Order: sequence, then C-alpha cells, then structure tokens
Amino acid sequence: MASENHVDVDEIDLKIIELLKENARMSYSDMAKHFGFSDVAIRKRVDKLVEKGVIKKFTTVIDHKKLGKNVTAFIFIKTRSDKTNEIADQLLSIPGIEEVYISLGLYDIIAKIHCDDVVALKSLTEGKLNDINGILEVRPSIVFSEISGKKNQV
Repeated sequence: MASENHVDVDEIDLKIIELLKENARMSYSDMAKHFGFSDVAIRKRVDKLVEKGVIKKFTTVIDHKKLGKNVTAFIFIKTRSDKTNEIADQLLSIPGIEEVYISLGLYDIIAKIHCDDVVALKSLTEGKLNDINGILEVRPSIVFSEISGKKNQV
C-alpha cells in the first residue's frame, strides 16, 4: 500500500536524483548528456522534483576534521514521552549537533554531532544535555570511521 505522501517518479527521475546525490552542483547540461535530452528538459524535471517535495534541498558535504571538529558521534537519548518533540527542537539549537531524529526503539532520539574532541563531547553529554528537562538517559557513541557514498557497481 502506497503512503499518502507517495509521489510517482520514473526511471529518469530516479537517475537524475542519483546524479544529484553524487554531485548537487552538476549542471543541467552535464546531466542532459547522460540521457540525450536538452538541459531545459532536465531543468524542468528537477524543478518538478523540487516542487513535489521529492528533492528537499541541495546540500554540501563538509569535511569536519578540516574545520577542527575531530570527533563525530551519535548520541542516543531516552526521554519522557511527553517531552520528546520539545527536546528534539532544543537539541538542534546546540552548536555542533547537525541532525536529530525521533525514533522508535530503545532510544527516543538519535542526534549526530561534530565536536572538537572527546573532552568537548563529554562536556556536552554530561553538562548541557543533563540540564535539559525530560532527558532520562544519554549514551554517546563515537564514530570510528565513516563509510559513505555509492560503491562501484559491476
């Protein structure tokens, strides 16, 4: 059964999305070469994907270590059920917290953070987070290495 938010896209739209995931700055004319279409046709398709909400934003991937943020961690948080949404909003205002997800399972919230070092992470988890009303438990997990991007396909 399809979701009420489901949007129909075709194979070309999916391939355009893949190209944009690899390089959001790829020009319409470069994308058009992949399909044998005009750049105007590609622009119209991308505009429709944006209009339909399939593409929410174009973004940049940052190398946080080059900015002095040497530790990436996920913070798993248990909350009082009546405070989960409020806490999620508060987390987004904390410098370094990049993503916040409300989840089902052992933890109510999962947050991704980039910080200078483990001392900064410890300060955040034992300081700022413990001061937020409704947080019951905080479990940070430091990222050892990141595996991202599309693997070469045969």
